[in-house]
Amino acid sequence: MNFKKFFDAVGWIFFPKRCKYCGCVIEPDRALCSNCSNNLPEISDPVCGFCGHSKADCICKSRKSYYSSVFAPFYYENMIKTAVGRMKFRENPALCRDFAEDMYKVFLQKYADIDFDLICYVPFSPDKIKSRAFNQAELLAKHLSEKTGIKLSDSLCCLYNIKSQHRIDGADRKGNVFGAYGVVNGEEVKDKTVLLVDDIKTTGATLDECAKMLRLYGAEKVYAITFAVAKAQKNITIDS
Repeated sequence: MNFKKFFDAVGWIFFPKRCKYCGCVIEPDRALCSNCSNNLPEISDPVCGFCGHSKADCICKSRKSYYSSVFAPFYYENMIKTAVGRMKFRENPALCRDFAEDMYKVFLQKYADIDFDLICYVPFSPDKIKSRAFNQAELLAKHLSEKTGIKLSDSLCCLYNIKSQHRIDGADRKGNVFGAYGVVNGEEVKDKTVLLVDDIKTTGATLDECAKMLRLYGAEKVYAITFAVAKAQKNITIDS
C-alpha cells in the first residue's frame, strides 16, 4: 500500500484542497481547477505600461501619471474578481502569498532590470485599520519584498478616512483620494527608486496619489505593480 497516497486521501477528505483563485475543491495533485486553468483573464503582451492593459485593450492614449508604469498579471474579472474577494472580504491572508507569486512573475518580466531601493504599499485609512484584519496590499508587498530582496518600507500613510474607491464612480475617484496620503519618513524615500504595490488598479487614482506624494518627498522614480487591473470600458477614457 502506498501510505503517502492513503494519508493524502484521508487529509483531503477533512481538509480538501481548493483552487487558489475560485476556491472550489480540487484533487490533491492539482494546483488549479480546470476552469481557472483554461480561462484565467491574463494580461497578454504587448502591454501598455501607462495603464497596465494589453495594447489591444488600451484606451488611455499614453496618458502619464506620477508613477512611471504599472503592470499586473490579470484583469479584474471572472475568477480573479472572486479571488480578490476571497482574499479581502473572507479574510484569507494566506492567499496573499499565492497572489504575490503571480505578481513576482510579472516583476521578473517587466522590472528585473530596474535597481529598486524600496517597496511601498497603499496604506489603509484609520477606519479601515480598525475594521479589517489585515491590509492585503501590505501583505502582497511583504511577500514581494521577500522574493525580490528589496527593502519593505512603511513610509506611506493615509491621513484621514476616505470612502472605498470601489463604491465611487470613476470620475469621482481622483477627488476622493486627493490629499489623503502622506509620507511618514521623507528621508527614507528621498532619491530612491520605489516599487508601489496594491491589489487592484481601477482608474489608477489611488496609485497616482500615492506616487505623487512619494515624488513630492523626493523619490526619484516610482513604478507600480498590482495583482489585477480593471478593464476599462471602450467608451470611457480612464485616468491611468
